[in-house]
Amino acid sequence: MEQMNTEDCEGVSAGAFVFQSRPNHSLTHGQQRFVFWSLAGVCFATSSGFALLGYWLILPFAGLEIGLLAWALGALRSQEGDYETLTIEGDVVVLEWHAGTRGERREMNRQWARVVCDCRTPGRDCRLSLCSHGRETKVGQYLSDEARLQLAATLRRKLQA
Repeated sequence: MEQMNTEDCEGVSAGAFVFQSRPNHSLTHGQQRFVFWSLAGVCFATSSGFALLGYWLILPFAGLEIGLLAWALGALRSQEGDYETLTIEGDVVVLEWHAGTRGERREMNRQWARVVCDCRTPGRDCRLSLCSHGRETKVGQYLSDEARLQLAATLRRKLQA
């Protein structure tokens, strides 16, 4: 997953801490179309060859296979706008995220916010969240476990400063 740490973003003062992360989409739209049509062409050419040999029952399964591939690529495209932003500016911590059709913004008082990082095993299956006033908000969903642990240490330092 892709991550980006910046200290200066639009609309935020120069002294603010800003952390952004978003999913890594390694294929462009053109590359996705190329992959889809290449696989569809190979699949339909192979299944047509078998259909000509009398194994016509392969055609519905080839269509199902290509349909599932189209669905999977569509699901990936629907997540292109997903992001997560955490901003610490003065005494305010702001979390913003967008996932699929849902988006939310949550503000917390810096003095009351605390970092919770739970790992099922040491350094593995980590869950990072910020808690304030009885509400827990998950952070770092697009990050690896190692990056979550680094973010947790950074947030602890930034919140105590």
